[in-house]
Amino acid sequence: MEMGISLAAAYMGVSAPEGFSLAPRLGFRGALVMSLCWQERYALQLELGYVFNKIRAEVSEEAGHDVRSGVMEIPLLFSFRGLGPVHLDIGPVLSLAGTGRYDAGGERIEFGRLRTTVGCAAGLGVRLSRHLAADARFIGNMGRTLNYYEGVEGSAYAYWATLGLRYMF
Repeated sequence: MEMGISLAAAYMGVSAPEGFSLAPRLGFRGALVMSLCWQERYALQLELGYVFNKIRAEVSEEAGHDVRSGVMEIPLLFSFRGLGPVHLDIGPVLSLAGTGRYDAGGERIEFGRLRTTVGCAAGLGVRLSRHLAADARFIGNMGRTLNYYEGVEGSAYAYWATLGLRYMF
């Protein structure tokens, strides 16, 4: 059994619905990690994470708004650790309590979720020391989300790429 924490930079790529443009910005991800290991080659890894990103939304070339996205996520990953210091991770991700909001005229307006409830994750990691590992991960939606911005409605597809460090106690 292993327990630890993970901190990462998170890039959110997003396809803009017709009618408005979206420009992603760099965010962050933090997680509590617990792994159940067997035979020193395999692990079932459960995480409780939070991902924060901003995207710039614009309807035209005029002023836009920063949409803030926060997601509580629970990845359940199968980890193969039989390649020396390298490990491969894959599995589903449940995204709970996801929000997308922006402020306009002193009012907070709902943009809509940027993640579907169920997604998938694939990752690659390298153990740097007994307690420290570097991880890269891709998280994709299993569909599109409905979004609303300044009178325009559309569906978007988003994905996340993260690069970070994990410390196991």
